Amino acid sequence: MRRIALAFLAFAGLLVAAPSAFAWSTLATGVDNTVIPSIIVTHAGTELVPFESPMAGTISVARAGGMPHAVVTGDPIAGQTQLVQLPDGSIQLYFPDGSGVARMTSTNDGVSWTGPIQTASTDLGGVVGATVGPNGTPYFVQNGTGFVNVFKGLNGQTVRNVFSSCCGYGTSIAVDTAGVVRVAFYSNADSTGKFLVEQLGSNLAPTATTTFSTTGPRDDRIPLVSDSSGFTYLGWAPGYPSATAFSVMPFQGSTQQKSGMRFGAAFTGGDPHMALSVDPADRLWAAWTGQGRVYVTRSRTHAAHTGALVSSTVGGTAYDLSAVGLPGNVGAVDVIVNTGSSLVEQRLEPGLSVRAYRKVKKVHKKTIVTHYVQALDDLTPVGGATFKIAGHTYHANAKGIAKVKAGHGKAAAPGYVGASFRTR
Repeated sequence: MRRIALAFLAFAGLLVAAPSAFAWSTLATGVDNTVIPSIIVTHAGTELVPFESPMAGTISVARAGGMPHAVVTGDPIAGQTQLVQLPDGSIQLYFPDGSGVARMTSTNDGVSWTGPIQTASTDLGGVVGATVGPNGTPYFVQNGTGFVNVFKGLNGQTVRNVFSSCCGYGTSIAVDTAGVVRVAFYSNADSTGKFLVEQLGSNLAPTATTTFSTTGPRDDRIPLVSDSSGFTYLGWAPGYPSATAFSVMPFQGSTQQKSGMRFGAAFTGGDPHMALSVDPADRLWAAWTGQGRVYVTRSRTHAAHTGALVSSTVGGTAYDLSAVGLPGNVGAVDVIVNTGSSLVEQRLEPGLSVRAYRKVKKVHKKTIVTHYVQALDDLTPVGGATFKIAGHTYHANAKGIAKVKAGHGKAAAPGYVGASFRTR
């Protein structure tokens, strides 16, 4: 696979990105700074966001951008939750309670919930990851000192500790279209830290391990997602003692691909907090924090290339973030940031990229230069884009191309964050 380098150290160590046109809104207040919401888009296109309020002892779910409502109350150890949707349309909410892990069920797109039903887990820790395999089997994960426990089945009937060393943190789980199960987590078993990706067999026993190091200490989720084309993607942060980049590495089947995305920056503190999501059109979204901003980008080419960066300033400190790709012809991503006591969210659209080029020809010993620009979403042409140069507007054809005059310009298209360009 080919790779275009789109990782960018820019002025004063900041990433160059177009600003989002949307503003942050508050989803919830009074939350702990460790809360990491899980988010799904249902088969009906509804966005559901569950999260815990430990002090209140509640588990709440926000539906389709509305106000969150408590679906679990009186939970003595309300902790991290996970949502999955099964092929029959039912939605399962996994969460810790006083007896271990329980689940609630919704059969009407998250409007109402029944339960709880206890699962096979008796550990009181948060549910840090969950997914559904291609055959409809759900999986969920808990981690802690001396264990990364993977549960398989609606009630976690099959369980295995896949990492007994000290310790696994921020575990995610993904299953590809061939049924290959992977877990990714951070381990501080050595002094410089490492990200581990374990491939699991049908009995959940590890069959292969890939190590990514060196990295600074992490305690938030290590993102791992699969698409419908047989790819699985890992997000990780190389660099020690502070991260120096956010990277996305793809796997296909049992093989790690040589190509991937890497975005360099001078990260400090807990940055980058990271999230990955595959939207209903199989486009990969990557989101991360750095220097008081959230950055997002989208790949339509399985992380071999990517589109333009889009960013938004976050008010306050970002303690973690979650993201989910939204449906639509153009699509977008919803990002939720924990600012310490509140969850804030913002919709971000994909960014346009502009390719400027020219053609030169000789006519009767005279040199004629013709300038062209092309609007792109990753490597996909954006037909109908417009380009403005010196007060003139030019319209792209179906291939996203327009013949223009030389100069500085702005590109725009419905559903995209615009871009500046220069022809010369």
